[in-house]
Formats: sequence, structure tokens, C-alpha cells
Amino acid sequence: MLVVSASVDAFLVAAAVILVSTILLMRRQPQLFTLRNALTLLVVVYALSVIYTIIVLWPPNVFQRLRIPLTTPSETIRTILLQHANLPPDTPLPKPLETLLTRLSSFDMRTLYVRFGQTVIQDCEYCTTFDEYLIFSAPRIALGYVKAAAVAGLVTIRGSGHERWRTYAVALIVAAFIVEGYWIATTPIGIPRDGLNVFMWHDNLWLIRHLFFLALPLLVHNLPRSPPKTDPAPILSAARMQLQQTHPQLVHARFIYAALQRQPVLRAASAEWWERQRVEGEWARTDEHVRHAAERLGKGIQEDADGPAGKLSYIAKTAMRQMLESVGLAVPQ
Repeated sequence: MLVVSASVDAFLVAAAVILVSTILLMRRQPQLFTLRNALTLLVVVYALSVIYTIIVLWPPNVFQRLRIPLTTPSETIRTILLQHANLPPDTPLPKPLETLLTRLSSFDMRTLYVRFGQTVIQDCEYCTTFDEYLIFSAPRIALGYVKAAAVAGLVTIRGSGHERWRTYAVALIVAAFIVEGYWIATTPIGIPRDGLNVFMWHDNLWLIRHLFFLALPLLVHNLPRSPPKTDPAPILSAARMQLQQTHPQLVHARFIYAALQRQPVLRAASAEWWERQRVEGEWARTDEHVRHAAERLGKGIQEDADGPAGKLSYIAKTAMRQMLESVGLAVPQ
């Protein structure tokens, strides 16, 4: 049994299903009040508005509503309308319908009807040419794309994890607007002699446009999220503390080195340790397998070589030279 009308009832059922599903999905999350949930509600509300427009606010089309050919004379259309309304034949129609029937007396106006729709033909009082109807209809079409772009911008707001998709979403919306405008302006309109089975370009493009508005925010909102950006402040703070602890040790290193040289035992132990490190390092540097593996990783250890073959050796020497210069020690040649 109908409560209001078939279209309104269908929208209420669809809205109830969508809202209940959304609430159940949000309740499963550990935290309810999050940015993602807020954006989910935004997408759902926008989707419901688009669904309401598609189901309830379908563009009027007197030919499809009455199931009559596009070539039906205006007087015949008037008679059929009065019969459907159970009104006397001499009853005047509302002014918008009177304006529409008057304009439909021209065949060229019927091609514009297919291209721009009934609302534009009957609402634009001053329009008489193709360009005027095009200018009149363009802002209405553009407003829907502006709303879609605004929703896409909010869905990809900072912190949503979809920031990288904003450019693609807005570019897709602009491209769709340009394509639709080009299609409306240039598509040839063909009307057969019997006026049946005419492809209503306006109504079909209107449906495609709103389905695009419905799908795009849902798609962007459910695309893979970017990994959260790590705050560099804690890392920089820890590095600063480590450098503050290391700097005094490097400054004292030259004094420790001088003290070691004054004690024969320590001087001999130090020379022995450095000699052992030199021998082990020489073993690693002369091993062919180690050299090839280092070159494949871009960390070559070959002396006086350019490119990957000597990259690690160059970096190590540069770092050691800067470290020795910072504490005032002599740089070995």
C-alpha cells in the first residue's frame, strides 16, 4: 500500500536500508567519533540526496509520460492532458504547459526539447535560439558538478588518507562536465517520421550524470588509504640528544689519543687493535664475492672507483674526514 507515492516510498525504503547499514558498520569500529566516520556520514548524506533526485525529481517529459510520439501535434497533446486530468476540453492549462505546447508547434523546437529537456524549454521565457537555450541550461548542469567537486574535496581532506586522489577526482569531474557539454552541443538529433523510439538525450545524460555523482564520492572514499605520515619531531629530538651526547666524546677523542701514545702498553695495544682491523678489512675488500655483492647493492668498496663500485668507500671516507675535521684531528692522506 502506498504511503505517499511510489517514488517517495521507494526512496524511503532505500534511505532506511542505507542508513541502517551505515550505522551497523560504524558501530563495529573501535572508535565512533573519528574523521573517517564523519566523512562516511558526509558521503552517505550526499548519496541520499542524489538518490532522492534520481527517484523523486526525475525530469518531466510529457511524451514519455503520456507514451505518445514526439511528432504528436500540440493540440492533440493538450487534449490528452485534459483527458488524463478528467477536465473539460476548454479548461486552460497551467502557464508553463501552455508555453511548452506553444513552442512545440515548431519542429526545430522539438529537437531542442530532446537536447535540453522539457524544463529548459518551458522555463526560459526569453529563449528562442539554440545558443540561448544552451546558455540557460549550462549553469544548472554546472551546479551539480560544483557540488560533486566540493564533496570530492571534503572526502580527500587532509587526514583522510585520500589526499593523493583529490587531483584525479576533480580532474575527472571537470572532464565529465566538458564531455557532457560537448555532447549536448554537438550531438545530431534524429527524429523518425512516426516519432517513436526517439533517444531522449537530455534525460539519458541527466541519469548518467547523477549516477556519476553517486558513484564518484563512494569510490574515492573507499580507495586504498595512504599510510599515515610519521611526525618527524620525535625522531629529530632523539637524533639531537644523541648528537649532544656524541659531540663531547668526539671532542675528547684527541686528548684520549694523545694520552694513549704516552703509555707504552696502551700504545702497543692500540697499534695491535688497529692492525687487526686493517687485516680483517683487507680480507673483506679483496674477496671477489664480497665486492660483487656490494656493487649489486650500490655500495661498492673498490678503492678509487667511480659509480657503484666505489660508492660506499667514498661515503665512508667523506664521513670520516668530516668527523676528524670537526674535532680538530689531522686527516690522513
